[in-house]
Amino acid sequence: MKMFALDFADTTTYIVFFATVVFAVVACMGAYILLNKIPAKWLCDYDEDPGEELLGQRYNFKQSGIITSALFAITLALNFVTFGYSLYTVFTILIAWALLLITLSDGKFTIIPDQFTALLAVFCLGFAVYDLFTYQVFVDKWWSILLGAVCGGGFIMVINLLSVLIFKKLGMGFGDVKLMLAIGLIMGFPRIFLMILTAVVVAFVYVIFLVIKKIITKSDELGYFPFGPFICTAAILNIVLYSQVNSLVDMYLGLIGI
Repeated sequence: MKMFALDFADTTTYIVFFATVVFAVVACMGAYILLNKIPAKWLCDYDEDPGEELLGQRYNFKQSGIITSALFAITLALNFVTFGYSLYTVFTILIAWALLLITLSDGKFTIIPDQFTALLAVFCLGFAVYDLFTYQVFVDKWWSILLGAVCGGGFIMVINLLSVLIFKKLGMGFGDVKLMLAIGLIMGFPRIFLMILTAVVVAFVYVIFLVIKKIITKSDELGYFPFGPFICTAAILNIVLYSQVNSLVDMYLGLIGI
C-alpha cells in the first residue's frame, strides 16, 4: 500500500535493513536466554513436576539459533517492507518476538506458557486498537476485535469437543485455545478464519514432509507434533504478507466464480 511505501533509492532504507538483521540475531539470542532462564514450571502442565530436561540447558543457540535468526530476520525484513516507518512495524516486531517464544516452547516441550500468551495478547490488542484508529488494515469495527478473539478460541474449542466425542480425548491443548484468542484480537472478524485456513495449509505441508521422510527412512510412525507453531507461522504470514494473502484469496474466489 502506498501509505507504507519505502524509498529504495534512499541509503537510509538499506541501513535500516542491515540494522534489522542485526536486531533479529540479538532478539533471537535474547529469546534463547529467556527460555533458559524462565521457571521450569512454566514449560510443563499444571499438574506435572518439571522433568530433568527442563532443569538443565533447554536451548542451545549454536545448534538452531543461526537458522532461527535467519528466519526471524526475513520476517522482520518483510515487516519493514510491508509497513515501512510506522508504528505498525514496531507492534509487529513485538508480536513476532512473542510468537517466536511460543513457537520455540511449544515446538520442543509441547507447552505454551500462559505468560507468553498474555504478553502476545497485550501486543495484539495494542496493534488492533492502533489499527482501528488509523488505517484499519485488519479491523474497522471495535467489535471485530472481540469477535475475532471469540471465533479464534471458539474454533479450537469446537475441534476439542469433536475430538472428545469421536476419539474420547482432546485434539488440542487449551494453550492453543488461549493462543488463538490472542491472535484473534489482531486478525479481527472475519479475517481470523483466513488465518486458521493458512495454519491448516502450513500444517498440511508439514505433514507431507513427514510422510516423505517416513517413506525415505522407512519409519513406522509419523510422530506427534504440536499445532502451536503452525498457528504462529500463519499469524505472522497474515500480518507481514497481508496484501499477498488477500490477492491469493481474491484470485481463488475468482477462479471458483465468487
